[in-house]
Amino acid sequence: MLSSFGAQKIDTSSTAEDAITKCTYDSYDVILCDFNLGHGQNGQQILEELRIKKRLKHTHIFIMITAETSKDVVLGAREYQPDGYVAKPITRTVLEQRLGQLLTQQQILKPVNREIDLENYAKAITLCQQELENGTRYKSWCYQTLAKLYGLLGDTSNATKIYREVLTTRELPWARLGMGQILNQEQQYSEAKDCFIQVIKSNPNMIEAYDNLSESYLKLGKKVQAQHALQEAANLSPRIVPRQEKLGIICINNQDIEAATNAYRHAVQYAENSVHEKADHYLDLGRCLSDLSEGDTNEKGKDFAKEAVKVLDTASDKFSNNENASLNATLIAARVLSGQGNQQAAEDKFHQAECMIEEESISSDVGLELAKTLYSMDQSERAEKLLITLSERFADNKKIISKIESLLDEPQGLKARKQAKELNKSGISLFEKGELEEAIKSFYSARSFTPKHAALNLNIVQVLTKQYKQNSDKQLLIEAKSSLERIKHIPKQHNQFKRLQHLIDVIDKLTEKQR
Repeated sequence: MLSSFGAQKIDTSSTAEDAITKCTYDSYDVILCDFNLGHGQNGQQILEELRIKKRLKHTHIFIMITAETSKDVVLGAREYQPDGYVAKPITRTVLEQRLGQLLTQQQILKPVNREIDLENYAKAITLCQQELENGTRYKSWCYQTLAKLYGLLGDTSNATKIYREVLTTRELPWARLGMGQILNQEQQYSEAKDCFIQVIKSNPNMIEAYDNLSESYLKLGKKVQAQHALQEAANLSPRIVPRQEKLGIICINNQDIEAATNAYRHAVQYAENSVHEKADHYLDLGRCLSDLSEGDTNEKGKDFAKEAVKVLDTASDKFSNNENASLNATLIAARVLSGQGNQQAAEDKFHQAECMIEEESISSDVGLELAKTLYSMDQSERAEKLLITLSERFADNKKIISKIESLLDEPQGLKARKQAKELNKSGISLFEKGELEEAIKSFYSARSFTPKHAALNLNIVQVLTKQYKQNSDKQLLIEAKSSLERIKHIPKQHNQFKRLQHLIDVIDKLTEKQR
């Protein structure tokens, strides 16, 4: 068919690998790609890789050809923006017409696209404006491109002006979406949120709106709503791996481990053979399954544990050249076995990892994994010592310090952390209302689940201090000192360290005054 249309040079590939190699060393005006390529990568994964590795230029045309009509396939492929989408069976007339339209558009807009490829955005803007002045039939494309180019240059004022001009004429989803993205950039998160909600109401299949809405909710501190918005996007278009990965992170922060598990399952499933495949997806899934199976020896818990071991074994085999990944997989597997009461198997697994670890030069990720496993195997003192050493080595890395703090505060299992969090929240609310007796009861209950949680113990000290100032009961100071002793192990890098020092001074002065 292509030959009969006048194409002079046509190359074919029978595998994704060969196609990507050809696109790496040759420049093609048009790429026609089937979605279903049998074993290995599919058409969407080829498009993803070509986009990420910048093998596709704006002056190229990529057409997806498929018999797939399911919503998740269509929406997933569309997110990586193929220029055309042709359904099978292909007829000569349809292919000629579609290809002709795209080639005509590309020929007219090639000067603009060429400058975009060269990252000469100012020149591309000028050419785009000229195209509009000439009364182009690609008016919508030019406006969208102009706004994006202004955004790339950081000129939000001109980008906003374009979106407003378009929206005064007609309510177009892409313009409302763009308006919301600008508002997000300008930290007007509430107004941005309203824009994205409006887009979703008018166009429920516009996946980018859900992604951006989730981002707005996160900035507004509404983590549960952020999870729900991103979950909606993942339900509509589950094949986008970075979205599943981000969803997993949000779910973990919300302590919704079952939802995180599903997100990482999808990340593992859809990343296979793609440019996105990495060990972290398997390890994160293993961690979630470990949390879900811990202490649950019923059928459901056993199933989670079996799945975890299988996933971690796969990670060790698949990423055998990645020493840290293999070590982490072995340490997580030890926790899974320990959580199921298989202590001897857990010890054997732990020893297997320990033989390959040099604690003096241990990396941060393996160090954190090792500490978590030590806690699970009742070696708390060694775990704390390791975490304090890590906090000194990585004192300038806020991300690592935050993870160390979390482990020092809450080394316990998922259920204990959840219960402690709710009771601590309740205690804070009661304290703010002045109900000190009820507040201290709630804090003590929370501490029974996470005895060395820094902020929780300091909350207890604050309540006891306030109670002491009301009735001068010596026992309250003794209890306060006991709470401070529990957390004297926290390093100076911990975000509660200054508060700890302050409250030590407060209690010391009250004790001295009492004498």
